[in-house]
Amino acid sequence: MPTGVAHDHEPAAGAAGRSAASAASGRPWALPAAVGAALAVGTAGVVALGPSDDAAPICLSRTVFGVDCPLCGGLRCVARLAAGDLLGAADHNVLLAVALPLVTVAWAVWMARALVGRPTRLPRPPAWSLVAGGVVVVAFGVLRNLGDGGVLAWLAAGAS
Repeated sequence: MPTGVAHDHEPAAGAAGRSAASAASGRPWALPAAVGAALAVGTAGVVALGPSDDAAPICLSRTVFGVDCPLCGGLRCVARLAAGDLLGAADHNVLLAVALPLVTVAWAVWMARALVGRPTRLPRPPAWSLVAGGVVVVAFGVLRNLGDGGVLAWLAAGAS
């Protein structure tokens, strides 16, 4: 008769299985807290790195081809957002400057719901919205490299 306790001669679910099961049953806030902590540590690392306009570009497309990919300027954007400078962040990567605060709000809702014990289910986006998102990212990547001296030049990662 199973007792619920794994013995040496019985197969165990493993440490990962036990910790995931205990987190799901006893601490529903553990996963959103871990995700938040990882993002906070990553953000602190970016701020400590202190990315600047005069530093060597990290992006492969910028280094090899001389063009900005949709994520170019992302580290500087994160550093400016962490400092509370939304316009400075948008100057480096307007797409991330809009998306990251929305992701932060979504995480806060997830964490708040987990703290009160309410499950959060991600909505399943319609296929057209995924295609539209891809089109926006590709269009942003193309437009930021056209640089006509006006608004399109402002989309470039190195804009100031």
